[in-house]
Amino acid sequence: MGRAIASIIIAAAVAQPAVSANEEEMLTNEDVLVMSEAGLTERVIVAKIMASETDFDISREELVALSNAGVGASVLEAMVKKTVPSAGPDATTTYAQRFEGTPCPASGLFFEDEQGELRGIDPQVPQIRRGNTVLPAVTGGIIPAKATAAVRGATSDTRIRSRAPTFWFCPSDLEYSGNPAGMVDPREFVLVVLKASKNREERSVDVGSVGITGQTGIPPRLIRRAKFENVGFGVYRITPRSSLKPGEYGFFHPGGRSGDRGVSGSAKMYAFGVDRR
Repeated sequence: MGRAIASIIIAAAVAQPAVSANEEEMLTNEDVLVMSEAGLTERVIVAKIMASETDFDISREELVALSNAGVGASVLEAMVKKTVPSAGPDATTTYAQRFEGTPCPASGLFFEDEQGELRGIDPQVPQIRRGNTVLPAVTGGIIPAKATAAVRGATSDTRIRSRAPTFWFCPSDLEYSGNPAGMVDPREFVLVVLKASKNREERSVDVGSVGITGQTGIPPRLIRRAKFENVGFGVYRITPRSSLKPGEYGFFHPGGRSGDRGVSGSAKMYAFGVDRR
């Protein structure tokens, strides 16, 4: 009798439908923000979104809030597409047509390697540090308050051998549409020199100061001028105007919407290094 009951219990348990991890997990806006703040790349977060059940709030206010918190445009785009699947085919067609005739394989910032293949540069959210604010206040702004943007590590994982590299900015649907949550003008990116800290734990660049003479931006000595060519539909070809010496660099965007001034919490850094041949 005992064996019969045990057999029935086991059979009932086996008959229960299996529940996958994706079915158990429901991604929300908060989950996306947590992954972004943890330092996961946009590609990883997008892959997670596409493989999971989701319950996103894609209202304008929520998208703007996520963007200001540093969540990337490609992630916001994936959230919108996953929430409104009916818009997918039309969006995909527009997306493909926009990149037709360009080397863009997808949205993002890319560089051409020695074989002419495009390699992606993952965006990072730099830590914005404000300098000592006591001395500027005491000295009436004679000693300015400085701000720096820092990313982890003394060197970038993305390495480029050419001293005259070509970059491509390929906008996502949100960036191209002008949606304020993802709108980025690539001409507002600044090619900067990054300096490693003494402990080799990070590299950074001065991004401005506020003093008696007013507010200043990135020091000219840390900027490398670049040419931005619009090849159509928001796609830009970017080339440095002079050769880049071996070292660490980054395309820095102060964050916020196009036309905003100052550095915001949604600042981005596309960091790379140029190697000696």
